[in-house]
Amino acid sequence: LASAYDDALRRFDGANFSDLDEVDRVLVTVWGLEADVNNGGFDQYYFNGAGDQAFWAPAALRIIGAHHAADIVARANSVFGPDGPPPNRNARQARLFQVAPRDDADDGLGPWEELDSEFYAYPDDLSDLVQAFLRSRGCLN
Repeated sequence: LASAYDDALRRFDGANFSDLDEVDRVLVTVWGLEADVNNGGFDQYYFNGAGDQAFWAPAALRIIGAHHAADIVARANSVFGPDGPPPNRNARQARLFQVAPRDDADDGLGPWEELDSEFYAYPDDLSDLVQAFLRSRGCLN
């Protein structure tokens, strides 16, 4: 599984997401989402470059069968309003500070605390679902 992620990330140059095939788009999206949210929550995910794919994350999760996680991410995306988080990192960071200002009163968690907790509970086994997805696409034995 790690080599599939590594291969997809090598093919992704940060600007060619729409040119990747569906398997690579799923892997890049799920890897970035999981890495950032597990490391620093949705706030970190949206702040970092992986958030560039946030608009597609619910679809990627549904493709692999992670419907609970897809709903969590869709709700997190909706914090940005009906258009969701901007795909451009600079625009998204500026918008992030508007929709979830850092405030000592809430320890900077803003709207993310509950969503982070739901994601950390892993309502879907992402690793198993990605493996099953890759097998179904003939990418794993």
